Amino acid sequence: MQHRKPALTPENYTRAIFSLSRRLSNTSAFPGNNYTDPREWMLQDRSLFKSTKLEDDAIRFASKSEHPHDLVVVYNSAQRKWDVQAYRQEQHAVFSADTSVPASDSGQIVFIRGSISPSWVSAIGSKYNIDPEFFRRHMDFLCASIHRHSYGFPSLPSTSNNIIRLCVSTLLHRDDFGGQDLQSQRSHHSAELRKYKMRQLGSTRVCCGDSLVREYSTICSSFSVVEQWISLCIAKTGKGWTVIAWMDQGRPLQESPPGPWTSHFESQATPLPVLQHHPKMAFRTTHNRLDQELKASAEVQQSTALLPLQYDSLVALVNLARRAPRDPLAMCISLFTHAAFSEVQFLNLLESKIETQINSITEGVSADELLGTLQYFFHILNRHAQQLNDSTRALSKLAERSNQALDGPRLDIPGPKSTTSPASGMGIRWQTPETETARNFGFNSSESAFTTKGLLEDYAQLHVRCMELSNMCTRGITLAMNKATIAESRKAIEQSERLKKLTLLATLFIPLTFSSSLLGMNIDLLGQNAVKFWWFFILCIPVTLCSYILFIWDYQAMQQYWARLRKRHRSTGRDLKAGGSEKDPSHIV
Repeated sequence: MQHRKPALTPENYTRAIFSLSRRLSNTSAFPGNNYTDPREWMLQDRSLFKSTKLEDDAIRFASKSEHPHDLVVVYNSAQRKWDVQAYRQEQHAVFSADTSVPASDSGQIVFIRGSISPSWVSAIGSKYNIDPEFFRRHMDFLCASIHRHSYGFPSLPSTSNNIIRLCVSTLLHRDDFGGQDLQSQRSHHSAELRKYKMRQLGSTRVCCGDSLVREYSTICSSFSVVEQWISLCIAKTGKGWTVIAWMDQGRPLQESPPGPWTSHFESQATPLPVLQHHPKMAFRTTHNRLDQELKASAEVQQSTALLPLQYDSLVALVNLARRAPRDPLAMCISLFTHAAFSEVQFLNLLESKIETQINSITEGVSADELLGTLQYFFHILNRHAQQLNDSTRALSKLAERSNQALDGPRLDIPGPKSTTSPASGMGIRWQTPETETARNFGFNSSESAFTTKGLLEDYAQLHVRCMELSNMCTRGITLAMNKATIAESRKAIEQSERLKKLTLLATLFIPLTFSSSLLGMNIDLLGQNAVKFWWFFILCIPVTLCSYILFIWDYQAMQQYWARLRKRHRSTGRDLKAGGSEKDPSHIV
């Protein structure tokens, strides 16, 4: 008789994390120091151990925003359609009881939109048996000091191939930030970002659904960049697949914990959308599950935050809906594409600003300001190059798994049928047909730009472009330093010219001063009791001439002149001696 393994409950999942965090280095070869901070964060939710009422937990981690927010959105691939479920922040118990893991030859993607509570971590982790390392890495801001995890992060890449991180950049634009200069603004924003990570993210001020920010950069007086993560975890459930996509993009940034970007939103800063291009996108319809109760006109959302509400449309647009049920790469490739499009916009912005800075080198712009800006861009590009390199590696590993998973028979999904049935007493549920596929236009997925090979080439090209812009910054820094060196040389030459004039004036006035001092002495000069006025000129003119001769005196030239004169004198003396030693022919008999 085969015994079935008991299901992992949220309580047991929480206790496992606590047990790992209590392993000490003096009692275990596998200590869990890096889980100390996540454990303290989870202890804030006493309902995990049934010690408090669920209502108390809901109040503690509930957002103060009055707008509704779908915290978790689940896409189940059925045989003929996508089954979509949405859950609010207080429905983690409903999620645990309602959502089923994917069956054989079917897939599922679970979107987490913004920050979540410990109850949601336990509910999602226990249902899909997720390694707690996935949640810890996404919440790395909980560790206030790097010494807490003993410099163990990041770890070996091969030990966490199923944990993937994508970086999505959002451009913020306004007319002019104004006020301080850019250097002081960047320093101030960097200090504010550190406070944001310590005081906001590392405390209970972050509620369910709040957006999180990883990096913030001030590019110029009109543009700044917000960097956020999408963490992916690929979990295998029997013969099916589940993708957990935890996004930093939740509620609008205006409703989330404040940071250095808050003052810019108060000055009417607008997040630019991530523009995408898909083949024949204009001819295809999309589904919008944005809650009608949400007053979209009152807030400007990030386009990435709305992505989970239209994900089935996006999967169909790139013609991957048939492969997604049994291929985790087909589930995630749209997210990789979205992150790549955001990187394109970021690099386009930075390229234009770098060219502007390099062109201004020939103008009258301060070299110090140019050096500071180019070095700032250089560090940002290096960070993005590393992120692109990590994403490329993760995509390659995911492609290897995809090739192994696709060895079985293909699953054919028939045509769509449209039905809609909201569920009562649980999270919102939609049953929607697939979006109109590319077959209507004679489009083959193997020739699509959104294949694995094409996407790897795109990421490789983005990495190359990022490094080229970094090298452009290096060249600009070299030009700016050369300009600064030339400017310093010119200042030194001008200073030497001024010193030369001062020396000339001293050459003229020192003899006059000497003569005045000498004639002003109370002594008899030249046997006279009184010095006549014209004696001043008799003494001053020769002394001034001698001083001027000494001023224009070239010691090396005079030394060479005397050397030539002595050499000539010696040769003349030898000639005279040689001539006197010859006998006079008139005396020869």
